[in-house]
Amino acid sequence: MDEPISGSFAPIGKLDTIASINSSMKEKRRDMLDKKIVMAVVGVMFFLVSVAFIMGKPQHRDSRIYPIVREYSPFVVENGLGGLKIKRRDNPSFSEEPDAVNFYSRMEELEREWAKRHLKREAGELLVMDDNGTVLKRIELKSESERRFVKEYYGVR
Repeated sequence: MDEPISGSFAPIGKLDTIASINSSMKEKRRDMLDKKIVMAVVGVMFFLVSVAFIMGKPQHRDSRIYPIVREYSPFVVENGLGGLKIKRRDNPSFSEEPDAVNFYSRMEELEREWAKRHLKREAGELLVMDDNGTVLKRIELKSESERRFVKEYYGVR
């Protein structure tokens, strides 16, 4: 009767079993959490890559109108060691190297700026003009999709 009373009434063997079960459950939870974090990071990376791909994708270009106008556009694309470059035919010192995501949007922006001064719609035709306003080429706009392309891509009304 004079024995000291310990703080726990459970036998020591049962305490060890409970502690090992608790530690294994904690490890399983930690493993599940690690897997969820990895899956979340992979999901975010996939989303960011998809957004970059969509943003870097060029806008639709009409297969008949665009190549004709392109002949008169001063901008050319060159493939260099560092990637694609935008150069001007009439100004050899002009050179831009936008990153891959922004390349097509920058090219479209430059073409729109050029089109404001050099393209004009008149009576169902697209007129391509030089710097002096002299008509170099008349392109008949045969369909509604061609008219819409000229309006949306080049901003010519």
